[in-house]
Amino acid sequence: MYSLLLTPAIMIPFQNPTIFFGTLRIDEPISVLTDVILCAICFYAFYKTKSLSTYKAINLYRWFFLLTGVSTIVSAVVGHAFLYYFGVDAKIYGWLFGISGITCAQFAAIYNTRLILGNFVFKRLVFINSLGVIAAFIAVFISWSFVVVEIHGAFGLLLNVTILEYINYKKTGSPLSIKVIYGIGLAVVAVLCHIFQFAYSVWFNHIDLSHVFMALSMYVIYRGICLHEEITPSFRSI
Repeated sequence: MYSLLLTPAIMIPFQNPTIFFGTLRIDEPISVLTDVILCAICFYAFYKTKSLSTYKAINLYRWFFLLTGVSTIVSAVVGHAFLYYFGVDAKIYGWLFGISGITCAQFAAIYNTRLILGNFVFKRLVFINSLGVIAAFIAVFISWSFVVVEIHGAFGLLLNVTILEYINYKKTGSPLSIKVIYGIGLAVVAVLCHIFQFAYSVWFNHIDLSHVFMALSMYVIYRGICLHEEITPSFRSI
């Protein structure tokens, strides 16, 4: 039997009510559902672009999709649906996959602009970003806080991917680069929804809305990757 239970203790504003399928308790069901949708888009994008992976930047963006999808499904199960069972500390598994996914996007942008930047700048960006990734993994274990993931995401996507892809777009007019920029813009909107807690009701709160914008973000980036054939052929062997 399906039943609905309004949780007596609301952990966050507008938290989804808990539902039960028989004896199975599922917390934040709409947040779980929107996470699953986001995950499905990520896995779909990874699968549909497998034939395009000969270009290193594309391959790294594909891994960004895959690892983001894994992070999302872990978040859905551990961070929302069964948080009461796994405990708050188990959220770190999703955080680690999230950091890994952002890392792939960082290096994808670096490789996508390699010919424009030149080997000197390219090698230094690889070195700096490698240090940043190591620091993020160490910091998340020391602090055990999602703030580390947010900071790494801001550095990786806004101060790295966006700037590099903008440089590439201005130089080449790459449709991949502009779609990546638009996608990151949607991801920023998702973060703002979460920070300012834009919520319609307990059945569609700020977390759910942020997941929708993240799903749109992934789809837009996927569409950009599908246009990769318009990139100068000499770029594909990098």
